[in-house]
Amino acid sequence: MKCKTCGKNSDKEYCFQHKPRTQMKQYGMINQSVSPKKGGSERVIIQRDFFLSIWKKRTHHSEVSGAYLGKEAMSTYFHHILPKEKYPEACLDEENIILLTLEEHSNVENDMYKYEEVNERRNQLKLKYERT
Repeated sequence: MKCKTCGKNSDKEYCFQHKPRTQMKQYGMINQSVSPKKGGSERVIIQRDFFLSIWKKRTHHSEVSGAYLGKEAMSTYFHHILPKEKYPEACLDEENIILLTLEEHSNVENDMYKYEEVNERRNQLKLKYERT
């Protein structure tokens, strides 16, 4: 499938950079996911509160370029360094989240090795979550 805006290959009608964005909702942003490693049991993750707690603690700047992100938290500013699907235990780990601009987030989604800061943190997190 191709992005309707830029024509790049995409899983859906828009690529990551052009998919419609919305502000984080004040209520009800609950992501329910099924973790096969937990025997198929359902885990409820309140991602909005997790992201907002990080937003309150950190400066509102990209942790790669230092660019100002603005006053309002947007879910696109939060990137899971270790993927949620592969490392569900790291999903709510603040160390696993890096703040990025929309363009940086798009770049790292397309090339996970693009930024040295992300690579260094990924290596540290892999050691932390090393599977034995």
